Amino acid sequence: MAKFSFRKRSTEEQGLPEEEGAEVSAPEEESGGRTGGMRRIFIIAGIGVILIGGWYVAQTLFLAPPPPPPPRPRPVTPAPPAKAPTPPAPTKEAAPAPAAPAKPPVKEEAKPAPPPAKVAAAPPAKAEAKAPEKAPPRPAPKAAPASYSLQVGAMVMEENAEALKQKLAASGFPAAIRKGTAFVGRQIVTVGEPTERREAEELARRLNVDGFPSQLIAVGGKYTPQIAAFFNLDEAIDLARELQKKNYPPKITSKPANTVVYQVRHGKFDSRAAAVRRGEELKSKGFNFLVVRE
Repeated sequence: MAKFSFRKRSTEEQGLPEEEGAEVSAPEEESGGRTGGMRRIFIIAGIGVILIGGWYVAQTLFLAPPPPPPPRPRPVTPAPPAKAPTPPAPTKEAAPAPAAPAKPPVKEEAKPAPPPAKVAAAPPAKAEAKAPEKAPPRPAPKAAPASYSLQVGAMVMEENAEALKQKLAASGFPAAIRKGTAFVGRQIVTVGEPTERREAEELARRLNVDGFPSQLIAVGGKYTPQIAAFFNLDEAIDLARELQKKNYPPKITSKPANTVVYQVRHGKFDSRAAAVRRGEELKSKGFNFLVVRE
């Protein structure tokens, strides 16, 4: 294999003819290999630069966290206007007094301290006047336990109350009669309308003849004959029917009156429930009842 020399040829060597069969293209191939290697290096470096630049752009635009929002501006409160200083009141300058002649200092002799004054003893405090103690409150008297009874009836006529009492005793319910007062409606039976006294007296004479004795009562300055007064309405109605049969126009007037009544009561119970249970027994025997408190 032929050897080549890369040194600079002399002028004589340049004019020599080339040997047959020698390879002349070796320097070109070596320079071409060097150029291709450098090109690869530049390509690889360019690709690296592109990759680094792309990574930086992506990191900046997409992967970097957004910047924090700017802080809100705080409202500025205006400072209160400063008060203008009040000017000092004008004062009259007093004329300077003439300086007195300086006196020589006088030495003061030390005086003995006075003895301590005796403190007067405070008078003993008077004992506070004690308020009179209140007497303990007396216990309130205990109320008597409530008791109940059954009122079977209240009659104006004592005879009717006695009859009801005997009827209860015959049924096995002993009873007692108590006297009391109550506003009871009185049924007054009169005849005709109030008229003058002469006419009322003439009507009363006719009623007396027919068996209906009466008395005159004043009604608004006029008079009318009164036949009877009942506490039971049924009795007043019966009398009015008899008057109608004799062709006398009756009139029934109800007037409340504070009247003595006779109350028929049975038993004494500690509770209302016990009184109601006994009242149911009375009701089964045909008696009406009312629970009252003693």
